[in-house]
Amino acid sequence: MSENRIGAGPLQRLQRFGISVPEILLPREDIPLEKFAVIACDQHSAEPEYWEETEKIVGDTPSSLRLMLPEAWLSRKEELEPKINQTMDSYLQEGILQPAGCGLVYVRRQVGEKADGTPLIRHGLVAAIDLTCYDYVPGNHNRIRATEATVKERLPERIHIREKASLEMPHVLVMLDDEENRLTQLLESRKDQLRRLYDFDLMQDGGHIEGYFIDSEEDLQRVADVMKILDQKCEDGFLMAVGDGNHSLAAAKETFLAHPENPLLRYALVELISVYDEGLSFHPIHRLLMNLDPADIPEIKKTLGLDQDQAPDLQKLQPAMDEWLESYRKDHPKAELEYIHGEKECRTLGEKPGNLAIVFDSFERGSFFKTVLENGNFVRKSFSLGEAREKRYYLESRKIK
Repeated sequence: MSENRIGAGPLQRLQRFGISVPEILLPREDIPLEKFAVIACDQHSAEPEYWEETEKIVGDTPSSLRLMLPEAWLSRKEELEPKINQTMDSYLQEGILQPAGCGLVYVRRQVGEKADGTPLIRHGLVAAIDLTCYDYVPGNHNRIRATEATVKERLPERIHIREKASLEMPHVLVMLDDEENRLTQLLESRKDQLRRLYDFDLMQDGGHIEGYFIDSEEDLQRVADVMKILDQKCEDGFLMAVGDGNHSLAAAKETFLAHPENPLLRYALVELISVYDEGLSFHPIHRLLMNLDPADIPEIKKTLGLDQDQAPDLQKLQPAMDEWLESYRKDHPKAELEYIHGEKECRTLGEKPGNLAIVFDSFERGSFFKTVLENGNFVRKSFSLGEAREKRYYLESRKIK
């Protein structure tokens, strides 16, 4: 996957930690990046107006909008999907996407402001991970592990898309247990010596983004040095955890296993981020039980342990609630469980007759790796990484065919 001019030393060292140095593709210099970069396809799925505005912004300009299918447009799948693969091929053939070289990309993304008004930056590293070092089965001992249970019924469609695609664009975020933010400190210290690839404002309130290229042997060795430290400190060899995009990465693994003849499919492009990065926000996802018999609510709270002063442990509550709800629905078939992102919204909905809001104060990022080690993964909908506008925008890409 890497150019010969990069010596084997740093490449082999990084490979030990499940990291490979990919050939990065970026839009040609004359293409406006603020029109090319578009937010991940699974965002704003219930807001068609967001994507209508994106369509207006992009117009006829080459854009990653033409290389993916927003979930808000799934009803147009039959119409759009063939065009996506054709556009990938044409962008390559016409030189709209061009090689930046083989290397890693240091990404600085402004996601807001601190209390003192200074920019709040999220720091990431775009790299290719080796899928032979990753598994989504709970309780595995691989270096790279999923953090949520994989619903296998959601994989075939994603596998189908990847099998036909000639390109991949990353929206997967992979966490590092880097409490001292060693990797960020290294990249910040080297930033002024790196080639700047891009520096622009993302559309639709996505904030500002900068990218710097890491392609020298010396800097790749420095990255490998940090990874070695993190590897020596990690428990049970658990070096990386998937934060966003669990099902996309699981589909990439299954595609590789089905097509071992294509070595490019062994890898997947992701962004690595410290779970302790100050620009990375964790939000608890609240629960709302709906269509209950109002007379039953006091007993339901007691049964589920919701009548205590201390907030319940979600990892224990969810399986207990699933079991209770299955039984309760026998007499109350309309009862359901919804997942609510906003605390205020959840509390407001919980005031309606027959509803019960279950609100969590915060998500403890220090428990991120520990929970996966102890439980195999988080229960579904445990947390959200940032607000919708903070999700990854498609920009870097890589050939997979």
